[in-house]
Amino acid sequence: MNLMRAKDIKDDPVMKDVVYNGEYVYILEVDDETQKATVRYKKESEDTFEVDVTELSEEE
Repeated sequence: MNLMRAKDIKDDPVMKDVVYNGEYVYILEVDDETQKATVRYKKESEDTFEVDVTELSEEE
């Protein structure tokens, strides 16, 4: 995924299916400078972590 799409998904009120390492994640923040996204897994997790936006993929 590219930086602009990650930002679009984060700002969209309609939840999109985003996958990281085979698991669905929520995008919480996107950092322009580092090109990293702060995410958390959808399934019962409050833990957040940073990943390169290029490691995220969107399911259609």
